[in-house]
Amino acid sequence: QEVDLTGYLADVRADINYNSSDITTFFLQPRLLIRNYPDDSVFDSDDLFLRSRFQHRGQISTFGFQANFDTQAVRTAERSDSDLDIDDPDEVPIDDTGLVGLDGDRSRWRLSPFWNYKLSKISSMEVGIDYLNAQYDKVFAGLLVDYTDTRINLSYRRAFSNTRTGVVTFTGRQYKPDISATDNTGAGLLAGYEFALSEKTRLTAMIGVENTDQSAGQSDSSVIGNITLTRDLETIQMFARYQRAVSGTGAGTVEARDTVNMNVNRRLSERISAGLGVRAYHAEQVGSTSSVGDRNYVQLQSKFSWYLSSVFVIEADYRYTVMDRSNAIGERSNSNGVGLWIVYQPKSTPKL
Repeated sequence: QEVDLTGYLADVRADINYNSSDITTFFLQPRLLIRNYPDDSVFDSDDLFLRSRFQHRGQISTFGFQANFDTQAVRTAERSDSDLDIDDPDEVPIDDTGLVGLDGDRSRWRLSPFWNYKLSKISSMEVGIDYLNAQYDKVFAGLLVDYTDTRINLSYRRAFSNTRTGVVTFTGRQYKPDISATDNTGAGLLAGYEFALSEKTRLTAMIGVENTDQSAGQSDSSVIGNITLTRDLETIQMFARYQRAVSGTGAGTVEARDTVNMNVNRRLSERISAGLGVRAYHAEQVGSTSSVGDRNYVQLQSKFSWYLSSVFVIEADYRYTVMDRSNAIGERSNSNGVGLWIVYQPKSTPKL
């Protein structure tokens, strides 16, 4: 099947920031994304998103949280988009299912509180919880299921020098799909280093193992870890990450996924900038000897921005996406998307 669509998109968002001498900070971003296709209204949607972050820094401890909510039309059942604005590893999604073929809606909550305590001048500990709740409308009955995925992380950090910090993290999790007798629990251990290669460049390398116990009595261990590089200069910004992680999905299963995320933004001149984003992953079901649920996904995005003034920007972008589930009755799909955006940002400086 092929579908050709031409339409109009409106993306409205507000960034609200509060900063009290770097002791207390708060960020709130409500966003509305409207898609309208005059010749095929079945693909129209009004998507709502809310992002928030809070942090309070004391003399020896820091408390904070992230709270995110979105309700959106899921045209290809949770397609993963490469995002040229991501510079935080915690913002990279790892819970999409990769199914193709139905139109529906999904609501999702994510709450992530944390508490950091300084043990000494060179060491600290941190406790964090990541709670995710996803709900689908009834059109997905039998294919996608509501679920909660809760993870707790306990980390210890110790600085060995001004540029090198060791990190050990214990992680525990519980995945509960809306299907009886399919709950999964897990526990894992990660260890690695954070390197400050320069004032503007950081590298993190972690490796470990996570064991998953299923309610049916099965148990499976998976290697997990990540390598993350961030670089932030006046004319170039880069974020690159390889990650192997275990997560729950709307398909009612737990997956082990190898993911590569990369985005690069560069200012070519005072008025022109360009960006490139790549998101690719291979996912396979934990504890299953069958490869029917395995899939490969790749999305490439390129963008050019022309800064007409301090508040007006014209952007042109192109996305190519391919998803391959060839082990499941030969399912394979791809898409090409071209967008032209007129951006108005009255109270902010356009991003690189």
